[in-house]
Parts: sequence; C-alpha cells; structure tokens
Amino acid sequence: MYLRRAEMKDLPQIESIIQDGKTHLAAQNIDQWQGGYPNTNVLVNDIQNGHTVVLVEGYEVLGTAAVIPAPDESYQEIDGEWLTHDNTYVAIHRVAVSANHRGQGLSGKLFAAIFKEIEANSSIKGIRIDTHPDNKGMQHVIKKAGFSETGTVEVLADQQTSIRDFAYEKLTKTGSLVKTH
Repeated sequence: MYLRRAEMKDLPQIESIIQDGKTHLAAQNIDQWQGGYPNTNVLVNDIQNGHTVVLVEGYEVLGTAAVIPAPDESYQEIDGEWLTHDNTYVAIHRVAVSANHRGQGLSGKLFAAIFKEIEANSSIKGIRIDTHPDNKGMQHVIKKAGFSETGTVEVLADQQTSIRDFAYEKLTKTGSLVKTH
C-alpha cells in the first residue's frame, strides 16, 4: 500500500469512492456532499493541478484526498484561531475511502501517508482540515490523526447555502519547533 499523485486514469475510481462517501453520509442523515459537490469538474481540476493523492494497493485506489497548498480561500476567515498565522500550511479536502474496505483503518493510513509526504517539505508548518458538524466519524478520524480543534469556518454546501464546519489544524515537526505567535 502506497501513496502517489493521482493521474487522469484514476478518475473513475476516485469518482466511485467519492460517490461511496456521498452514499455513506446520506445513510447517516448527514447533509454533507449531498448537493452537486464534489463533482467531476472539481475532481478533474484537483488532479490536473497535482493536488489529488491516492492510496493504492495493486491497481486499486483505496482512498483519495486533495492536498492543497496555502492560501486556501475557505480558511481565510475562522471563528476561532489557527495554530499557524501565515501561508506555511496545506489544506486537506475531499477525503474518502473505498466502501469495499471500510472499517480497515484506511482513513488513518491515508492520513499517515499524507503526513509523511508533507513532513518531507520542511517549509510546511501546519495541516488544516474541516468537516461537517454532524460527521462524527470524520471528526473521530481527524482527532485520532492528531489534529486540534481550532474553531469553525464557513464553507459553501452548494451555490446558495453555506454551513459552519468544524476546523482543525495539526502542526508538522517544523511547525512545532517554531513559535507561531
């Protein structure tokens, strides 16, 4: 099992995993990813910009996430306070794992692989992420991965509706060695 940058040939598997995530959230009555987001255009844009990473075993994509360099527009305003105060962070969005392998700790393995890659870049001091207030499963995964709650951020649920997601940040080894205030 290893992490690599996604290629366009991975799009069908990524879309399937995202759809699995939408279905899983809907089954729990969580109003996250229930509109048109994330859609094919968003996923293609992530891949073309080199932001999407995939956790792979053999030829199967087991998990996916978008790792986006700062500045992240959705993280400019926070009701709370980020641990880092400049653009030395990356944001993780659109995290999902295959329904065929749910319950096998893949989210943790995906995060661990992403963290390892980020740690190789000594200029990154923080990793930011957010999730829906009702998504208790993802909140658990995020906290277990070492993130700290930092407040709430307003994100667009669809074209007309916004929601206040819980925001989290984790300092990298570089970030934890540097005083951020």
